[in-house]
Amino acid sequence: MVQQKNSPHSVNFVSEDEGGYDDESAVGSADHVGFARRTVDEIRDLQKLVCFETNSLRCWRLIVVLLLLITGATIATFTFIFLRGEEEESFERTYNLFAVRTKATSEEYMQNLVLSFEEFSGLITNAALLSSATFPLVTVPNFEVLGYHARVVTGVEMVMFTPIVNAKNVDDWNKYSVENKGWIKAGRDYLRSLPENEDPVLGIGDEESTDISPYIWRLDALENPVAASPPPHVPVWQTSPPPQHAVFVNYDSLTEPVFGSAFHSALIVKEAVFSGFIGLSRYNGSLIDGYQHQKFHEEAFKNVREGEESFAYPHSLLIQPVYEKLKDTSSPIVGVIQCNLPWDHLIQALVTEGASGIFVVLYNTCGQSYTYRLDKDKATLFGEGDLHDTRWDSKKVVVPLTSYLRNATTSDDGHCIYSMNIYPSDSMRNDWESSIPLYFAYAVAGTFFAITVTFFIYDGFVRRRNKVVVQAAARSNKIVASLFPSNVRDRLLAEEEGAGFQRHGEQGTQTRLKNFLANDAPSALDLEETDDLMFKTKPIADLFPETTILFADIAGFTAWSSAREPSQVFTLLETVYRAFDVSAQRRRIFKVETVGDCYVAATGIPEPRKDHAVAMARFAKECMSKMQALTRRLEVSLGPDTADLAMRMGMHSGPVTAGVLRGERSRFQLFGDTMNTASRMESTGLRDHIQISQETADLLRAAGKGEWIVPRRDIVVAKGKGELKTYWLEVASHEGASVTSGEGSDGESIVEMELQAQNQGFNEEEEVIFSDKAMRLIDWNVDLLLRLLQLTVARRMAHPPVGQKPNEQAIGRDKKRTVLDEVSEVIVLPDYDDLAYAADPKSVILDPDVELQLYEYVTSVAGMYRKNPFHNFEHASHVTMSVAKLLSRIVAPSHMDFQDSIARDQTLHDHTYGITSDPLTQFACVFSALIHDVDHTGVPNTQLVKENLSIASLYKSRSVAEQNSVDVAWTLLMQDEFSALRTAIYTTDEELKRFRQLVVNCVMATDIMDKELKELRNARWDRAFSEQAVLDDRMTINRKATIVIEHLLQASDVAHTMQHWHIYRKWNAKLFEEMYKAYKEGRAEKNPADFWYKGEIGFFDFYIIPLAKKLKECGVFGVSSKEYLNYAERNRKEWELRGQEVLSELIENVNRIYDPPRNPPLQESAPERWPGGPPRDITIQETPN
Repeated sequence: MVQQKNSPHSVNFVSEDEGGYDDESAVGSADHVGFARRTVDEIRDLQKLVCFETNSLRCWRLIVVLLLLITGATIATFTFIFLRGEEEESFERTYNLFAVRTKATSEEYMQNLVLSFEEFSGLITNAALLSSATFPLVTVPNFEVLGYHARVVTGVEMVMFTPIVNAKNVDDWNKYSVENKGWIKAGRDYLRSLPENEDPVLGIGDEESTDISPYIWRLDALENPVAASPPPHVPVWQTSPPPQHAVFVNYDSLTEPVFGSAFHSALIVKEAVFSGFIGLSRYNGSLIDGYQHQKFHEEAFKNVREGEESFAYPHSLLIQPVYEKLKDTSSPIVGVIQCNLPWDHLIQALVTEGASGIFVVLYNTCGQSYTYRLDKDKATLFGEGDLHDTRWDSKKVVVPLTSYLRNATTSDDGHCIYSMNIYPSDSMRNDWESSIPLYFAYAVAGTFFAITVTFFIYDGFVRRRNKVVVQAAARSNKIVASLFPSNVRDRLLAEEEGAGFQRHGEQGTQTRLKNFLANDAPSALDLEETDDLMFKTKPIADLFPETTILFADIAGFTAWSSAREPSQVFTLLETVYRAFDVSAQRRRIFKVETVGDCYVAATGIPEPRKDHAVAMARFAKECMSKMQALTRRLEVSLGPDTADLAMRMGMHSGPVTAGVLRGERSRFQLFGDTMNTASRMESTGLRDHIQISQETADLLRAAGKGEWIVPRRDIVVAKGKGELKTYWLEVASHEGASVTSGEGSDGESIVEMELQAQNQGFNEEEEVIFSDKAMRLIDWNVDLLLRLLQLTVARRMAHPPVGQKPNEQAIGRDKKRTVLDEVSEVIVLPDYDDLAYAADPKSVILDPDVELQLYEYVTSVAGMYRKNPFHNFEHASHVTMSVAKLLSRIVAPSHMDFQDSIARDQTLHDHTYGITSDPLTQFACVFSALIHDVDHTGVPNTQLVKENLSIASLYKSRSVAEQNSVDVAWTLLMQDEFSALRTAIYTTDEELKRFRQLVVNCVMATDIMDKELKELRNARWDRAFSEQAVLDDRMTINRKATIVIEHLLQASDVAHTMQHWHIYRKWNAKLFEEMYKAYKEGRAEKNPADFWYKGEIGFFDFYIIPLAKKLKECGVFGVSSKEYLNYAERNRKEWELRGQEVLSELIENVNRIYDPPRNPPLQESAPERWPGGPPRDITIQETPN
């Protein structure tokens, strides 16, 4: 049939069989041709439309290019203006900061200056009171000592005490001054006794004469000395430094106009006053040594211009009254202190690295001024007067030097008040101007030009692609036009677009949740807030009726992490939870979040699934298996007890409310009772177990998985839930067997399980040593020692040591000396050498023989440890881990900011007394921790001495076990089979001796019961860290390093007391068992149960906590020392509260092990956890990590 269009509203169909070429057929043929023409017309119309759009695009293309060019030019201009403005702001900020700093420095300087001489004035008054002398007949003892100190502290050049002599005591004064002139020689002798052999300020002169004028004198108009005019007089008396010529003494200062005016002002205001600027040329050669004065300015202040005399530099007199009564300014003024103040001292203090080209105008109210220029490292005097560039007057900052004033606020000719005006300069401004703004402007303009070129290239590709698309669209439109009339086609397209819009508008909440989870963020519209803090859009949330929630927690994690570095903690969590994430993605499990060490997952969200309980059960079992495998693999790098970590999981099924909790850091959250119950399932569960609720168990049974679950025999009482019937999800154990019930370990405490683990299946020595756990400990120790050996070899490669070959025969072979006799008070560590850090330790490849011998050595050491409950190879590894942690936590001072690695390494070397700079020292510390209890018999030294063993007599009944450990381990190391290992450890005799000394001192430090050793260590600590110790003395530094290393080993030996409570409980139980075992074997006089509780408190109070405080006091170990102290104090408090209960449990455990009942009752199945039912809600105290 052929479709024929008769009119816009009617369509007739004519059969091709109804005739040949009659009229009706002709009409049909015409319509056929018309339809073809219309199709061609539509294609032509489409091409016209495309052409029209193309023309429009060309116009827009031109507009876009112009906009790009204009925008580029505009942004480049604004970039230049902005960056130039930033430079201007930096200039302003630097200048303002300098002004603020200048004001603070000046105020502090003036206050300290005046305060210093107020105190000096008090010392003069006090000297008169102590000697019962009356003014003016007063001589201050040790005046030069006081004056020298005042000059050094304040920077003044000269200090003079000039008493007031009235008419009634002129004769007495003349006689007194001649009789008491001995202060001149005493002052010169004191200056000669100084290390620099001369006064660092003005010198002591060459004249030895101490003859002074027998009367008060002055200079006449011809500069000839004559008797002073009628009183009162203010003669020069005691000076610091002593006068260049003694005849200057008794010169009447009142004849000096500047001093006279200042003196009278001081009498009026009764406080310190400053004179105007004065010249010192007239004092050259009499009171002042000109050469020394010039040298003083050149070396101390760096601002004397070549060829210019320092006498021309601004000086002022500071006049400080001396009162008749101490601290009573209302009492008569009996004299004054004159101080010659060089203003250069204050100006030089203003120099700072960040400011250059700043002008400082120093002026006073007496009409005088001087101008200085401040640059990066010096201040230069420009000359007298205000010489700054007046163009910078708008930036003037006034700094008044009046902070010392109390009473006088006005000035006169004798009392000049000083201020400073600060101005920037063109050179300072130029320092902050650069070509960077111009470069950035060029870069921006070039970028926009490149964008424009790229746009043209892109536009060419787009036009070519559009041409292809238009051709394809024309062909498609031709096909559509041949199938449907244009109006039908348009309606179909319109309906499709409307349906799409409708579907989008009616999108469900679950779909919105899926979209959120896929995009990992809410839309901007959803996050827009209204004024009343309510969101405009409806929340993305929904109820999911069929879900299963999993809570998984790492049992033992908190205790484990307390003994680890932060990086190791995150390594564990990242590795384990990454493995969980991979499984979750494969099994379509939704990971909700991780909170601490708790992993939360869900199924049935956001896509519902009928098998949610089965899928989650499979996921939980796989996670449990992965946890067991990963912890064993990680133990080699993360240390002992890592493989003992286990998961504790809980599952519950039910409805949850899920949604996007919008706001800051929006998150997908789950709410509802199902979450609470799942959390209770986890917290009331057991390690290596998956506890599931009744609801989850029913779903598993319904899915035909009833064989996966085993009922829990006891009833769980959960907080807020009451009694709950729960089940265990069957999980493959470590050996591959199935755990069908948790009853066997439900009622056992951590201590109980630890004790049982030690006493089951360890009948033969080889089983203990070469068990899986022992082998993992060996691998971990070897890995740690290998890394330290790499550091040692790298340092040796960067800076090869020079010295004799190691003489191993001379070490430890003297039968007359014991190991204890080798303990050194000071071990000399290498000095800092920046070349030692040139080699990268990661690039060092050790000889395979070294690695093999190290492994064999550690394995042999492990075999030498006996099967003691406490002093065993696991304990040695725990001590080694603590030593490694403390060494890794050694830090530089927190207030230091290092610009380069050399400065950092140098400061770290000094701050840690050289410990961090010597890898051999660190290797020796870890090595000592590994061997410190080798061949320990399980009884203390006192018992070994009482038993009169040959080993006790060999070591003279002191530190028997420790000395034996050193000898046994050292003898093993000296065997021929470890020659390559020894060569890697030391290559010179000096390195061998240092290594031996470190090992001996470290191992001997673990004997905490020897009173003599303890007293010696305490004495050395006091000498090393006393206030009298010379900080930069090499002997003191090495003494500190030695004692810190010993305390590091001591703290590590008892590290369990300064770690988490559960770690302390574990090792405390082991030590108790060891001592109880000795008691049962007749090798101890007292039952530890009789003294254990009080003994632990005393041990904390008198050893552990003081030791932790010492670690903190030495300031080397950073936050770890504070962490150790906090744990020690908390464990002590916890023991005081729960110690009696713990002790009862310990006694019960050891009785069960060493005193079992003769006829234990036979039981067919494991006992219930609580025979009489649970005593209380066990979820009030969540099962600890």
